Order: sequence, then C-alpha cells, then structure tokens
Amino acid sequence: MKERESKRVLFLVTELQRPVGGLHRFTTELLPVWMNRFNRGETLFEPLVFSIRDQDLPLGDLKPSERFNELAKKNGVKIYEAKRGGVLCFFVESELSTEERNALHYGLWAKYGVKSEKSSNWPFYKKLNAYWKTMPAIAEQLAKKENITVIDAQDWLAFPAGFLCRERIGKPLVCRFHSGEWGRSMGHPDLDDAPVRIEAAALQEADFVVGVSVSEAKFEIRKLLPLKQETRNQLFEDLCNSVGEEKAKKWFEEQLWKEEKYEEFLLLEPEEEFISITHAAGGVPNGIILEDWRKMSVEKIKFGRVVLQKLLPDKKKYVMFIGRPDARKGMDQLINAFAQLEMDNAGLILSSSLSNGESIKYNRMLEELGLKKNAIIYSGWLEEDLKKSLFCSIDVLAIPSLYEPFGLVTLEGLAADLACEVNDLPGPAVVVGDTGGMGEVIKNGINGFKVQVTDFTLKPEDLAKVLKIVLTNDRLRKKVAKGGAESIISNNFDWNSLVFRLFEIYTGASENYGFWRENSDLVIV
Repeated sequence: MKERESKRVLFLVTELQRPVGGLHRFTTELLPVWMNRFNRGETLFEPLVFSIRDQDLPLGDLKPSERFNELAKKNGVKIYEAKRGGVLCFFVESELSTEERNALHYGLWAKYGVKSEKSSNWPFYKKLNAYWKTMPAIAEQLAKKENITVIDAQDWLAFPAGFLCRERIGKPLVCRFHSGEWGRSMGHPDLDDAPVRIEAAALQEADFVVGVSVSEAKFEIRKLLPLKQETRNQLFEDLCNSVGEEKAKKWFEEQLWKEEKYEEFLLLEPEEEFISITHAAGGVPNGIILEDWRKMSVEKIKFGRVVLQKLLPDKKKYVMFIGRPDARKGMDQLINAFAQLEMDNAGLILSSSLSNGESIKYNRMLEELGLKKNAIIYSGWLEEDLKKSLFCSIDVLAIPSLYEPFGLVTLEGLAADLACEVNDLPGPAVVVGDTGGMGEVIKNGINGFKVQVTDFTLKPEDLAKVLKIVLTNDRLRKKVAKGGAESIISNNFDWNSLVFRLFEIYTGASENYGFWRENSDLVIV
C-alpha cells in the first residue's frame, strides 16, 4: 500500500522559547491536537514549526538540531530543537550585520510599504529582522526535501518572514492576527512605525487572513484596508517601471480581488455563528482544554473560598479581575465601578503583575476611593491550580476590557462554571466588556453579561449597575453560570473541532493562491 505524503505547513511563530504569552499558549495547545489528527489519518496537513531563538534567554531545554545541522551550517546560523505541546519544534538563532539589516529594511519598504526607521534601534526588532531574513533561505532548502504546501505566520512578529518565504518558495500564505496595532494603541497607532504597516501588508500578501474572532478580523481589516490600498497604488507605479505594465496589471487585479473579498467579509460574515462564508478572511477562536477543569473537586473549590476569606475576611460576595495593568484591560474602570457599588459585604480581588510604580498607583487609588478594606491587590501571576480554585469560588469574574481580540480568560470563566456544575455548585457570573471575541462568546443573560464599549470607552457606572444586579440576584447568577457551563462544551471552543477549521483555511489559501497563478507570468511582490 502506497504511503501517504504529508502536506507540510511551515508554521512561523516567535514567542515559543519560554512559556509566556498568548502565542505560546495558542501554539502549545493547538499542536498536540493537530498531530493527533494527522497521526490518525484525518488530515494530510502536518506542522513544521520554526520559531526564533532569543540569545538573551538561557537555552533551557533547547538542544542543537541534528536533523537540520547541515542546513544550519549552509546558512551560517544555529538551529535548535525542543518539544512544545509534545511536538518537535525548531528555533533559529541568527544575526545580521548593519548592512544586511539596512538592505532588509529597504526591501520591506520597496515590496510591502513597511517603514522600519522608528523600530530599527529596538533590540527585539533587530532579532526579528534576523529571523525574517534567515527563514526564506531555510524554507527554500526545506522545500527541496519536504512537501511544503502552506506557510502559516502568527501575528505581525512573524508576518514578514511569511511574506519573504512566500516569495522565495512560491507557496500560499496564511496570516493570523492574534491582536492588532489599532487595538493595542487604543485607536491611535503610529502610522510611521513598523507594526501597523506590517499588518497592512498582510492584507496584500496573505492568501487568507484570519483573526482570533470574527470581530477582531473585521476590526483590523476595516482599519488597515485604506493603508493597504495606499500601498497598492504606490507599488503598482513601481511595478510598471520595474517589470512592465502588463505584469503589473495582473498583480493589480489580484489586489483588487482581495479587496473585494475583504469588503464582502466586512458586509456578510456573521459574528456570532462561528461559520465562514467568505473566501479570503475569517475568524477562528482559540480553544480551551477542559480536562483539568472537569477534574476539579468540591474540596478544591472550597479551598478557593477559604483563600478568598483569608484575603478579605467577613465578605459574602467576591469579584475577581485577572490581567495585565494595561489600560486596555479596564482595571481602572473596574475599581471605579466597585467604589460606586457601596456594598460592604462584597470584596474585590485584583490579580495582576505590577511594577513598583503601578503598585503605588493602584494602592493609592484604592485608598482614595475608600476601598482599602474591600479590595486587595495580588501582584504576580497565579499558579494554575490556585487560579482554577479561585475562579470556581468567586461570584463574579470581571473582564471589563476596552479592547480584547478574543479573551482566553473569558473561556476560563465559563470553564469554571462547568467545573462547578459538575460538582453541583453555583459557578461565577462572567462579566465582560462588549468588545472583540468576548462579545461573540458571551450572550447577555444566557452565559454571562456584557457592558457596552464604545470607541475604547467603558463607563464605570454601566459596569457598576451590572455588577450590582449580579451580586444581589443569586437566582440570576446561578442561571447564567449554568448557561456558561453549557456553552463552553460546544464545538466552538473545542480544539478537536477548531483544528479542522484551520485545515479548511489552508485549503482556501491554496485555492486562492492557485487561482491567481494559473498564469506563471503573474508577478509575486
């Protein structure tokens, strides 16, 4: 029987060396499910993961890769390997001279309209530059032995590597937005800086654009499309001069087709049905692994309540926030909202990783609002088992983000509802800012509550009203917690189902790429 030939996916992701950040979690949860489907013969797509080796970090479990030893020597780089999510991944360590880096910056500008001047002295940007420059040569040599069929680049940090690999080996490219510069900057990106220009270039270069939610994908495309069109017009003029008007027109037609498909996506794609109906863009949420949540016992849940009562004695109700002290996360709005509650029987736990300055700021804020006896700040990241116990024992999980592409903590709140439901206990009500993926996941009064967010603004008084309703109506809280338990077990958040949507996107990207390359004279910029 003839052995099947796998379709290798060159998976480019940067934050994989150490277990920090959303990209690491996304990749390490996706890979084992993906490989399981591949090993069971349910897909031909097989991941080939290449990340960056940060020389400022200890090697840890990274070891020199014997598999790519010759390839590394040929390219003058070092390639390490280590397992992530049970799958062997590869880490590229490389450096560029000033001349090589300047040449790369010129190429990024000439081909994609990416401006590097403001980022050029940022140390991590220099590391990214080396990764971007090295990966196409590695991809070219890989393609001689591996059946690489798709390139999948994760976030702006890896997009340029994807652009250049696509150009070098002539394979379709998927660009997945995990967050975007328009949102990260609260609507005020620096249009002369590299990140936002790289994201706009993704609309030009990618054969399929994906967001971590439909709302996030729409938000980014809507904001980036004018920049993409501006670059398209400029590049068309340059192409006319460099390759001739006929070939330039073919490239221009492809760009117009992409823009038409993006417009269709903005107009037609449903935001709450988790289906894909358009051809060049989509939203696929992150999943969650529920096994450990299902194993939560009554004792572990009650332990969480004991911890809460030690932190804030004599309280009957507990509201918890977890997240970075970033303005986008809404921590300030939550503190102000809690002050408006005027409920002495309710306590607020703020779990965040604060600098000394931030700690002083928020402790002063609590004191000025008269909340020192009703609120406490836990600075530092919670150990996973303790976090699960606390989530299952609080009354409200508050995530009042002003911008949130997806919001994994939202899923964890619903998973806590499931853990409590399994143990016949009431779970927490999840209260979120109505933004991005959180607005898609949470249905008001069904599995949680949403607070209106308009132009990155959430009113503390609106949040206070919702919190008061939930904290004073146990029947309603139990109802939405039960709804949370029911919603989290749907296929919408199951990696085993989500991975097939990823495979569909790879197929769609390949079809889009092939459609425009039936004529070999088409220019790939």
